[in-house]
Amino acid sequence: MVILYIIAGFFSVLIGGWLFTNAMEYISHRYGVGASFVGAVLSPILTSLPELMVFLVAFLIYGGVSGEDVAVGTVIGEPFVVSTIVYPMIFIIAIIGFYLRYRSDVVLEVDKVLVTPFIVVVVFFPTVLLPAFINSLQVRLVIAVLLLAIYLSYIYIMRAKQGLAIEDYEGLYVLRIVRISRLWEWLLLMIQLAVSVALLFMGSRAMVAGIIELSRSSMLDVMGLSIIIVPTATVLPESITAAIWTLRGRDTMAVAALIGEKVLYSTVYPAIALIVTRWSLSIEALISVIVVEAISSAMLYHVVRGRLTWDVAVMGLLGYVIYILILIHRI
Repeated sequence: MVILYIIAGFFSVLIGGWLFTNAMEYISHRYGVGASFVGAVLSPILTSLPELMVFLVAFLIYGGVSGEDVAVGTVIGEPFVVSTIVYPMIFIIAIIGFYLRYRSDVVLEVDKVLVTPFIVVVVFFPTVLLPAFINSLQVRLVIAVLLLAIYLSYIYIMRAKQGLAIEDYEGLYVLRIVRISRLWEWLLLMIQLAVSVALLFMGSRAMVAGIIELSRSSMLDVMGLSIIIVPTATVLPESITAAIWTLRGRDTMAVAALIGEKVLYSTVYPAIALIVTRWSLSIEALISVIVVEAISSAMLYHVVRGRLTWDVAVMGLLGYVIYILILIHRI
C-alpha cells in the first residue's frame, strides 16, 4: 500500500508538472520573453513547483519532525539529484541525438552567460549548512534575507542578458482537444492551470505520506530517503524540458534549465525553509551539499570554456553511488 502511494504520487506530480509547464510556456511565448531568461529563470520557477508543493504539504499538513525532515530533504535534495542523475541523462540524450543526426557532436556547447548561475550555486549554496551548526534564529533570518536578495539580483542580471524569444512553441495542450475562439483561449489556459495545480497537490501529499510511512517501516532516515526519492520524481518536468532541448542541439537552453533550478534551490527555497522550519540537517544532507559543490565547481570550469564534457557526468554518477552506499550503511 505504501509503494502504491508513492507511485500514485509520482505520476500525479509528473502529469501535473507537465501540464503546468506547458501552460506557463504558452504565456511566455505570447509575451516574447527571451530564451536565456526562460531557460535560467522562468522555466525553473515553473518546473520547481512540484518540489515546492511537497515542501508545503510536508510542513503544513504533516508537520512534526518527520514532516520537516521531508520538507528540508526536498529542498536540499533537488540540487543533488540534478547534479548526480539528470546531467548524466542529458549526455545520454546528446549521444542519442548524435546518432539520430539531430546533433553534430556529443559535447554540450553552452553560452558563457551561464557562468552567472553557476557562480551563484558554488558561492552561496554552502551557506545553507551554517544554521545547522549555529542554533540561532537570528542567523537563520540573516541568511534567509541574504539568499532572497541574491536571487533578486540574479533575476535582474539574467533579464538584462536574455536572448531572443522562443518561436517554435508546440501549442497549449488543451487546445488540441477543444477548439475555441482565440478570444477565449485564456479560459482554457486557466482550466489547464487549475487541473495541473490539483494534480501537483494530490501527488505531493501522497508522496509525503508514502515516504514517511516507508521510513518508519524500514528504519531508514526520513531526510536521507526524501533527498533521493522526492526530487527524483519531481525533477522530471525540468529534466524532460532539458532533454528535448539537448536532442535539438539547444545546449545552452538545456543546461540553463537545470542550473537555473539549482539556483532557485540554492537561494529562495532554502530561505523559506530557514524561516519556517528548525532547519536540522542530517549527515546525508551534509554529504549531498558537498557533492553538489564539487560537481558545480567542475561544471563552472567547463562553462567558462564554453563546453561541457563527459567528466561532469561521471562525477555525478560517482557522487550518487557514494551517497547511496552511505545511506545503506547507516540503516
